[in-house]
Amino acid sequence: MTHRLHLLIEQLDLATEHALASAEALGPRAYVPPVPGQWAAAQVIHHVLSAELKIVNALQKALAASHDTWRLGTLKSKLRSAALRLALRLPGLKFKVPPTLAPPPAPEDIAPLPKLREQWQSIRRRLEQVLNEFPSGKLNHTVFRHPRAGWLTVGQTVTSILDHTLHHQQQLNRITKVLK
Repeated sequence: MTHRLHLLIEQLDLATEHALASAEALGPRAYVPPVPGQWAAAQVIHHVLSAELKIVNALQKALAASHDTWRLGTLKSKLRSAALRLALRLPGLKFKVPPTLAPPPAPEDIAPLPKLREQWQSIRRRLEQVLNEFPSGKLNHTVFRHPRAGWLTVGQTVTSILDHTLHHQQQLNRITKVLK
């Protein structure tokens, strides 16, 4: 794994820990929507976990495929990745869940937060393993199709996971403010 990817994983670990701690600090209220029709904190955590799992599975599938089919990243993919970063970082901007990812189940159907933490740690270790296996000569090739930004390189993909987690941290902060 390159130094840049290692730093991204460290940032992602911190962001994930912060998101989990935000939800856990609510105790049982983590399963209560702040307003009818909005997601509870546990649903946010479930969603971010599900998105990361889907990405890790896609990266594993790409890694198992022929590397000859991967395309070199282009200026277009860089611009789309930058636009995604900006959109996810803007406060208050909301997105619909992409059709490729199911919305989270009802709060009462979501596992306890300690169980979600365990699942997330397992997914993160799988992500690190996949990143360690990626050929260094192919890091500038597009390997993951983001539902909004299109094809991304490995680094852009990990950055999108980080930005997605930070985007939902804003949502967790709003939920906490309402429920406290």
